[in-house]
Amino acid sequence: MSLTPNELSTRFTYRDYLRWPEDERWELIDGVPFDMTPAPSTDHQEVLGELYLAFANYLREKSHYSPI
Repeated sequence: MSLTPNELSTRFTYRDYLRWPEDERWELIDGVPFDMTPAPSTDHQEVLGELYLAFANYLREKSHYSPI
C-alpha cells in the first residue's frame, strides 16, 4: 500500500488500518501511518548473536589489560 502525499497528510483511524494489506508492515501513531521495516531474518539474528559473543569474549579477555 503506497500512500500519496495527499493521503500522508490525512489522519487515519484504526478502522482504516484494519483494511490495509496484511503483507505490509504499517504502524499508526496519532492517525499518521509509518511504513515499518521488515523484521530481521533468523540468519541475521544468528550472525548478530555470534558477533556479540565474539566481541564480548574479546573484551572480557582484555579487561585486565591496561595499555596506559
